[in-house]
Amino acid sequence: MRCKILSDSFPTNCIAVLTIGGCLIWLCISGYLGMQKLEAAGIISVSMLVMYYVLTYLERTARLRQIKRNWELAGEKVHLIESVAKLEESYFSTIQSMAAAIDTNSTYSNGHSARVAGFAVKIGRAMGLCQDELDTLERAALLHDIGSIYIPDHVWRKEGPLTVEEQSLVRQHPVLGAEILDSVTSLKQESQAILHHHERYDGTGYPYGLKGLAIPLESRILAVADAFDAMTSERPYRSVLNMRDALEELYSNAGNQFDPRVVEGFLTVLDDITRETEIMPFPDKRFGARVYSMVGNC
Repeated sequence: MRCKILSDSFPTNCIAVLTIGGCLIWLCISGYLGMQKLEAAGIISVSMLVMYYVLTYLERTARLRQIKRNWELAGEKVHLIESVAKLEESYFSTIQSMAAAIDTNSTYSNGHSARVAGFAVKIGRAMGLCQDELDTLERAALLHDIGSIYIPDHVWRKEGPLTVEEQSLVRQHPVLGAEILDSVTSLKQESQAILHHHERYDGTGYPYGLKGLAIPLESRILAVADAFDAMTSERPYRSVLNMRDALEELYSNAGNQFDPRVVEGFLTVLDDITRETEIMPFPDKRFGARVYSMVGNC
């Protein structure tokens, strides 16, 4: 014989069935056997009533235990969230320290990675990236030159033109950086962004000559942020460019070296960038308006 449970509230169903059943049995017995058997019917009814209270107690106890367990789980969840937050904070601090160490490779690159990260996040936010994507972009920006640790110091500090061999070495740093991060499971996306941050929008970049939208968006954003900081910072092979010249360079290369939409995103946050850095803003508003207009038509 099979019994079918009609709902998940098994104790409650049992209580209802037993209570109704007890009343029916009491009526049947008292009606069939007469008053002389009323005592037996009463005993059965009382037994049913006792069982009702027992089941009620068990159900209430089970509910209280579940509530207690839920509170315990909630406390454990809060503790876990706090632990993860501390771990993420420590993790990000480690990445920042690595970026600072990378930048000490040359006196000309001091603070470069942090600035690129700041520019990149602002551009990404202007382009509508979600917070997870912005976090990935920031980590990639902080570590975008990690492969440079394999390049001899004299190459980075060289004031004259690089030889063919030296150029070949420099062009390996995105691949070397990606290989370093590939060993860290949690940095796979950052690895891809770093691998392609020297690709050009027209397909003439390195290391693989990717073109247009085949280049990851994070890499296209890094390309603009990296180039802008390089142009507005002192370098051994040239002096710092002023804002006008740097923006002219970005504009003239929008569509070939840079994604025009990324350049446009950069321009929308340019005021924020100039406020937070020592870079001089537009020499006049007419020039700024012209650059906005030109990039918008790319």
